[in-house]
Amino acid sequence: MFGLPSTYALDNIQWIRENSEEDYCRCIQNLIARAPFGKRKFYIFTVIKRVDDVSGVKKMYHQARLTKPEPLPGTTLMRVDPDDPGSCTILWTLPQIESMGLYKEGKLFGNQFVYDCVQQFLHDRESMMRKEHDDPSEDEIRDIYRGIRQQKTQEG
Repeated sequence: MFGLPSTYALDNIQWIRENSEEDYCRCIQNLIARAPFGKRKFYIFTVIKRVDDVSGVKKMYHQARLTKPEPLPGTTLMRVDPDDPGSCTILWTLPQIESMGLYKEGKLFGNQFVYDCVQQFLHDRESMMRKEHDDPSEDEIRDIYRGIRQQKTQEG
């Protein structure tokens, strides 16, 4: 009764892993394809929020942005291009504070990219928010948001 999981359970776990990743990628690609800011490159800020502490169920929220947000534990920031919806650049991914130490080489979740992101977050957070060379200016951002607001007003 308490032996190894059944083949059915293992198959189920594999299905969940494969489909969760597929759903995540599909969600990101759909957001890119919607081109919320026209043909302009934009950021996708992903926040993971725990919904149920007992079961460990979490939800991901994806926010399309024209500017880089402040880096926070439990977030990922990607930069995407509507002209190339099949790819994205991950600028950072930060685990929750209590698990930041697990990403160092030789640790359970050892991952150099995540470890580097954590080190940058801990020691040079401001550099994570620096504008990219082709980010829009503040005036351009206001104009883009004004246009979106006007379009929504006309539609609704």
